[in-house]
Amino acid sequence: MSQQKLIPQLCSVVCTTYNQAEFCERSLQSIFDQDYRNIEIVVIDDGSTDDNVAALERALARSPFPYRLITQENTANIAVNINRALAAATGEYLCLLSLDDLLLPDCLSTRIRLLEANPDKMFVANTCNIEIDKTDSVTNDRYLAPMHGLEFRTAADLLEHEYTHIGTFYVQGGVFRRAIFDAVGGYDEDMTGDDLIIRTKIFRYMVDRPSLGFSLLDKPGFAYRKHGNNIHRDTFRQLKTVLEWRNRYFPERPLPEAFRGWSFLFFSQCLASRDKTKLEHAFSYSKELKELFQDYRSTWKYRRRAVKNYIRRIFGVTAKY
Repeated sequence: MSQQKLIPQLCSVVCTTYNQAEFCERSLQSIFDQDYRNIEIVVIDDGSTDDNVAALERALARSPFPYRLITQENTANIAVNINRALAAATGEYLCLLSLDDLLLPDCLSTRIRLLEANPDKMFVANTCNIEIDKTDSVTNDRYLAPMHGLEFRTAADLLEHEYTHIGTFYVQGGVFRRAIFDAVGGYDEDMTGDDLIIRTKIFRYMVDRPSLGFSLLDKPGFAYRKHGNNIHRDTFRQLKTVLEWRNRYFPERPLPEAFRGWSFLFFSQCLASRDKTKLEHAFSYSKELKELFQDYRSTWKYRRRAVKNYIRRIFGVTAKY
């Protein structure tokens, strides 16, 4: 991917942003405050319609580090945006950040120190992070990833956990060698997902090269901001991501059991909001989702909802779904 010579020990902090004027200055300040000082910042704004670009320019004007701000028409494609930002980055090391979240002050230094000590180590990631609200108040000082407390010796262990749990760690807050992103060709621009896809590609690459290692830290590297516009709240997008991911990278395996739970949550949300259109769209997108809905209809929760609606109809009360 990289078309230019990478600069040793330089860490490129690559930032994606869209309509985050409320948060982006605080996020950039968390980069300015890093105790590791060999940094460049690359920001890509995906056609924001709020005052995001003005806020970015205001914050970057006081940056102690060199930076590049890329603005473009909206693509609504995170993978495309990250790849474009990566093409402008020149550091040996790479850290990704969405500009509604915050890096903790020693995020880069503690992770780069481990990479410097072992040239065969490809990344250092976190098994926990902090959660904050819109005002930066901490709501959870130790959110544990599903992999927290488990032992992973090889990339094959990570890949299997990724499949069975549909997740390992946040890419944000970790530090990667840029070379590993180049080796796997960056993000898949024709797929809906981002972190799940790049982790899987990296793990698969490392499985074939057993000498390559990694470290997982039981220490937060960033603060994840929870608010109404978080992408993870779009359950159908999550389901679509997993279906695409399984079809491309695990075509011989059935969908993970965790997907069933996510599907049932989506069905409940559609029924509760009486969104028949969204449900039908899901069925037309995936035969597997339609089949899972038949299983969902046999659950106690669905039957309880059906009985309540039957009683309401008898007594002339508007039905709830």
